[in-house]
Amino acid sequence: MRILGLDIGDKRIGVAISDELEIISTPLEVISNDKKVKEKLQKLINEYKIKKIVVGIPYTLKGEVGIQAKKVINFVEDIVMSAGIEVDCIDERYTTKIPLKLLEKNSKSKIIDKFSASIILKDYLDSRKRKTKNYK
Repeated sequence: MRILGLDIGDKRIGVAISDELEIISTPLEVISNDKKVKEKLQKLINEYKIKKIVVGIPYTLKGEVGIQAKKVINFVEDIVMSAGIEVDCIDERYTTKIPLKLLEKNSKSKIIDKFSASIILKDYLDSRKRKTKNYK
């Protein structure tokens, strides 16, 4: 099953997608967080036959729900859940810092958003593997 990963920002949403085996997370694109965002997400869901969406929640460094986390939670409730498929949320506190370190200072752009989404999705996929490993 393919899973869509989202890094939701006020202006842009980074989008990543898993492979069918739920092993690899690939940055897909960046979409504008505008009036047509619901339609854009639904188009991606249909095009890639998405069965689950993973959304990064930007908790504060103390792990609390701050202003930005509330915005993302509201977005999930208003937009993402209306797609009618399963939604999981994951802590994304450090995901933007990782791609920033990978890019040179002069090349910062919206590309960071889709790499952040990919890291959110990869963290989710990896966490599921750790929970299901059977040690004998």
